[in-house]
Amino acid sequence: MYRIGVLLMSLEAKLTYSESGPDSVMLHFVVENTGGSSEKVTFRSGQRYDYILYRDGARVEQFSEGKMFTMIYEEIMVGAGQELSFDIPLKNLQSGHHKVMVWLADSDWPGVRDRLEFDI
Repeated sequence: MYRIGVLLMSLEAKLTYSESGPDSVMLHFVVENTGGSSEKVTFRSGQRYDYILYRDGARVEQFSEGKMFTMIYEEIMVGAGQELSFDIPLKNLQSGHHKVMVWLADSDWPGVRDRLEFDI
């Protein structure tokens, strides 16, 4: 009998939003440690998250495109039951059906991402 190992992720992302104006929303990106021990998050620049925004199926923007971030290396220990949270403003949105995917800017945690849809 063969056993297949399963990698359990203890950092989980949750993405919600609230309307902040007629053409604006505030994304709420929360990364929670749902495991029983601390996990290390490593940021290799000042960037903490990234996102891609689509409107009516067409890509509108990626947060990191064309930006430069401070050169900083920071390790953060996220204890069991603790979370990191980020509020991300999206402004001057055009009318339509929007989809957004947000992820943690740590290449060691590629699966820490979530997506949602909303209409303007």
